Order: sequence, then structure tokens, then C-alpha cells
Amino acid sequence: MQEVQRLVNFYRGKGEEVSLTVTGHSLGGALALLNAYEAKTAIPDLFVSVISFGAPRVGNIGFKEKLDELGVKTLRVVVKQDIVPKLPGLMNKMLNKFHGLTGKLNWVYRHVGNQLKLDAFTSPYLKHESDLSGCHNLELYLHLTDGFLSSSSKYRWSARRDLALVNKGSGMLIEDLKIPEFWYEFPYKGLVLNKHGRWVKPGRQPEDIPSPLGIETPSKHGREPEDIPSPLGIETPSKHGRSGPF
Repeated sequence: MQEVQRLVNFYRGKGEEVSLTVTGHSLGGALALLNAYEAKTAIPDLFVSVISFGAPRVGNIGFKEKLDELGVKTLRVVVKQDIVPKLPGLMNKMLNKFHGLTGKLNWVYRHVGNQLKLDAFTSPYLKHESDLSGCHNLELYLHLTDGFLSSSSKYRWSARRDLALVNKGSGMLIEDLKIPEFWYEFPYKGLVLNKHGRWVKPGRQPEDIPSPLGIETPSKHGREPEDIPSPLGIETPSKHGRSGPF
């Protein structure tokens, strides 16, 4: 938050109007809401908004009312077939009918802000079947957002987002499109070749290693993966002179 405050002061010092929009998907959407709360508390005169995709409920009625009081504007984009926005508390829809009794109970989770509800079955390019993982995929959310006109309209025929992106990490596109399922992979499946000729997972940078003390945490055994030598104590040449995880 110190960096946010520094940037706000910097751009305000240049005479610019400054606002903050925090966005995220799934857990990232929940964290976006918490970060927005922290930012608005730390900088009360800053306009703060949140756009979340497929985010779960975060807090109770007290948290919701506090965000409303602070003036944090929130848009929640949800897909009808996605179960994550219904969590935690699958019974919340029934409990909401008894708001007079449950409204102030701390254990009842509440959503915050306004909802934009999308339906996967409105897209002619998607399979009309229940897929818990596929319906929560961010690329599916972006596909449906791109084709949305209104809750009473069909999928926008002039949508321009690449259809193939939907199957980047899912298999939600209809087979007639001939786009492979789960087609994206990291090069070498995320492995890197270290100086000893071994394929290993890359080490994390010190600033990316969480520490409860706020200090740099040394790697296990004091060595990074790229510094772990070959078990033979010599550099291992790649198979047939080629680079790759063979």
C-alpha cells in the first residue's frame, strides 16, 4: 500500500486526477476487494473501484456495509454455470429469503456491489454442458463478456476476441471449430536448463519468497535449483546434442 500511496502522490503532484481500479479473477477477485478496502481506508479521498470475474463471497453484512460506506464501487462479473461465485455458503440464496432474521448474523456471507450475470449457453461457440472447471475459466469469462449486449440479447455477432483463447486452458469450445483442447503449454513445461546441464524448476527471486518477518528468506539448504550440481559431479550434455527435456 505504501507504493500505491507513493504513486497517487506522485501523479497528483503533476496535476493529474487519480483513481484506482483493482481487478482479479477467482481468488484474485476476492483479493481485489480486500485491496480496495485497504486502499480506500488508507487514502479516503481516492476514488476506488473493483471489477472481479468469478470471485467468491468475501465477508459478511458488516463488511458489505463498510465498503458501501467508504464508497468503493464494485462490479462482479459472474457466469451462471460457475459454482465459485456461489461460495462460500451454498445455502445463502435460501437464507436471503429470511433477511429480516439473518441480515445481521456474522456467519452469513454477502456479495458486494453490482452483478453482471453471463450465461455460457448464450454463446453458439461453447458446449452446452456442465463443466465446473471450464465454466470458471477466465478465458471463458472474457469470451462471454466480449459477446454480451444485454441480458435479453443473443451473443454479439461482431465479437472480436479470438475464439481459440477459450480452449487455451479448457475444452469448452464445440468440436466443429476443430480447436484442440488445453492447447497452451509453457516451453519445456516450465523447466529451465541450469549451468550443470540439468533440467530443473526455476528458483524464486528473493522478493517473491513470502516471509512472516518481512526479510529475505534463504532457499532450502541455502542453494537455488540452478546451483544444484549433476549427481555425477559433471556437466551432463543434452541428448544427441539437442536442448530439451528428453
